[in-house]
Amino acid sequence: MRRHLIGILAGALLALGVYFSQWPMADETWQTWTLSACWRLGPALAILWLAYDDARRMPRWLLPVVLLVLAALALRPKLFLLAIPVVVALAILRPRFGRRQANPRSES
Repeated sequence: MRRHLIGILAGALLALGVYFSQWPMADETWQTWTLSACWRLGPALAILWLAYDDARRMPRWLLPVVLLVLAALALRPKLFLLAIPVVVALAILRPRFGRRQANPRSES
């Protein structure tokens, strides 16, 4: 049910983005805010809709960490230079779940 709701919201935001692009509002400030919100949140929700099953399996502590990192990157764009090597290091050093070593003490 939630996946359907996310898909509907993504489609609605993208449709509103097209609508506000073709028929602008009278107030230019609200037009800018509304249009940018629709064009940014629509694709983000569409990606979440596509990856919903994988997103449900993520650890619970990861969501607040990702939100904090995104907020920090939005406030300080120069942190992207630091974020790239950190992401590469995490990708290289991530735990390998397929290779488990047997405990030598348990065999005796």
